[in-house]
Amino acid sequence: MSEKYIIGIDSGTQSTRAILYDSQGRLIARGAAEHPRLLSPHQGWAEHGANDIWDALRAAVKDMFARFTGNIADIAGIGLSSQGACFLALDKEGEILCNPISWLDERWRMNIPDLGQITNDIADPLYKLFWPYYSKANWLKFNNPEAYGKAAKYLGISGYLGYKLTGGFYESISNSMGWPYDVINWKGFDGDAEIESMGMRRDQLAEPVFAGTVIGKITPEAAAATGLPEGCPVAIAARDKQCELLGAGAVKHGQAYITLGTLSGLDIVCEQYKPAPDFSYFTYLGAIPKLYNYESMANRGFLLVSWFRDNLGDGLKAAAKEAGISVEALLDREAEAIPAGSEGLVVLPDWSSSAAHPSGKGIYLGFDDRHKRGHMFRSLVEGIIIQIKLGSAKMADYLGLSINELYIGGGGSKSDFTAQVIADVFNVPVYRTKESENCSLGAAMCGAVGAGLYASLTKAMDGMGNNYDQFLPNKGNHDLYEALSDKVIQKLYPALENILKDLAELTTSKR
Repeated sequence: MSEKYIIGIDSGTQSTRAILYDSQGRLIARGAAEHPRLLSPHQGWAEHGANDIWDALRAAVKDMFARFTGNIADIAGIGLSSQGACFLALDKEGEILCNPISWLDERWRMNIPDLGQITNDIADPLYKLFWPYYSKANWLKFNNPEAYGKAAKYLGISGYLGYKLTGGFYESISNSMGWPYDVINWKGFDGDAEIESMGMRRDQLAEPVFAGTVIGKITPEAAAATGLPEGCPVAIAARDKQCELLGAGAVKHGQAYITLGTLSGLDIVCEQYKPAPDFSYFTYLGAIPKLYNYESMANRGFLLVSWFRDNLGDGLKAAAKEAGISVEALLDREAEAIPAGSEGLVVLPDWSSSAAHPSGKGIYLGFDDRHKRGHMFRSLVEGIIIQIKLGSAKMADYLGLSINELYIGGGGSKSDFTAQVIADVFNVPVYRTKESENCSLGAAMCGAVGAGLYASLTKAMDGMGNNYDQFLPNKGNHDLYEALSDKVIQKLYPALENILKDLAELTTSKR
């Protein structure tokens, strides 16, 4: 009997990855395609180009097949994951009405004066107090009534790609952020109040299903456009971060995982539904039913590493090429030569506002003539990790959980330097997955369940699971990070909040 293969697709913020695994989770062929830069026609807006996501999927699949020497007929299934909290509106012909709105977009704040104070009988505080404001359909309703009137379907990225591949309208229940799903009972709402409060109608929504559910098969049109085998079953996977936890093997109550991608944050797995009363962390539905993932995030996270590379890494591309390594690896070398604490240079990595820091701006503090690019890079990474810890400590305390060990993954986890900073900041052992593309692996696990190769996601995780590298904390570095956090970093935003608010008002475009 020939080996069966599964494709895990991860459509993220900056790129799409299509990775082929065998049934034991061994990586066979990897393909990737970068997305064009996000569009920002107005300050605070963040959009993908209308065709960027679909074009990137096609390019990533083509790249993957160029590296695959096996038989395409042996591909048993496809698992489809994507970034969450994105929004597409389609007309009745299935055409995009306006550019896909990214999770990084901040125009939802314009809904607040239009909606006024929301009062309703919805039990879940997230739907009563936050989601109507956050709803991009409500933004469309008040600011683009022509597109709003033509909208036949609202989809996220994975739902849209699923539609393009199979012709069906489905979405993963775990991709719940910004959508009217009953996260207490893990289904669509029975009534219409929650849906209507978000500016949507029931007939405009995709059907929410569990990760690992087959949503259709590759159509002849999709096969011709992508090269994927016609008739191959497509299973919806979880949201990208929840797929990461699945791929990393962090799916048990109390386990914690840090993702180091465009969105960087810490997730804790918990059996209880206990959303933050102050919205200081986010609540997601896990890949495995009835397990919640609570996430404290560093807004933009390791997107700032890309920002640093692109804007402050002049001259490194040629040096990296000559050394046969990435620009990020060269920056790591510069940072590793500098002691913990970056010789007094600290960063508040709020390059955009957040719920905790609504007037947030990025801050470098403590420059003197010792500081060079390596100090700036090290302090940026330290600032991101310290911010993740500060948010997660409050979250863990509220949930009644302790972080005793950490799993890490995502593109930034390939860095030994970053992994060691995490161990030192948190003062716990850190386990880095050997396979850094945990989202694609988790998506492939969902695809393997959909293809019938495994009976459940837990069995797929056991059969396709990861191995790990271990990093142990340095107590002296930890003590220094604690002191910097307590005495400097946590005091920065409160001390400067009013100044930052004035700065934002002076430089922000008016509606």
